Amino acid sequence: MKKIVLIGVAVVVLLGIGIGAFLFLQDDPPAEGEEATAEAEANPKVGDPIYQGLDPDFVVAFQNPETSRFLKLAIEVMARDDDVIEAIRLHRPAVRDRVVMLLSGKNESDLILPEGKEQLRAEVLAAVQAVLQETTGSPGVEAIYFTSFVMQ
Repeated sequence: MKKIVLIGVAVVVLLGIGIGAFLFLQDDPPAEGEEATAEAEANPKVGDPIYQGLDPDFVVAFQNPETSRFLKLAIEVMARDDDVIEAIRLHRPAVRDRVVMLLSGKNESDLILPEGKEQLRAEVLAAVQAVLQETTGSPGVEAIYFTSFVMQ
């Protein structure tokens, strides 16, 4: 019986030493503000997407002397910063002008296939980003979405 008590005491002592060593060697916990800062630096949070329509819809005529064909296009831009959306609103005439000029140079045959629409999306994104780069110093917009695409 004495052996069992001695073994039990030895186990408790060794366990206590192990826990004490673990706590001693563990880093100090960060202060209240430091924890949030360290977490934010390790995992930078990307803001939620913000959408803005380039209203009204774009309507352009295709350059075809044989027929009167039109493209009607609704475009939304996506950014993650309210300042970018405000810049879009402020510079809307310049953005719309650049997009209209781009669209007016297109042929209907360029836009019939999905690949043509994807190419147009990339070109519109580049045009919008170019206007923002010129006016604000940052491209800002991450994506362009066509919410309506009608060729007639």
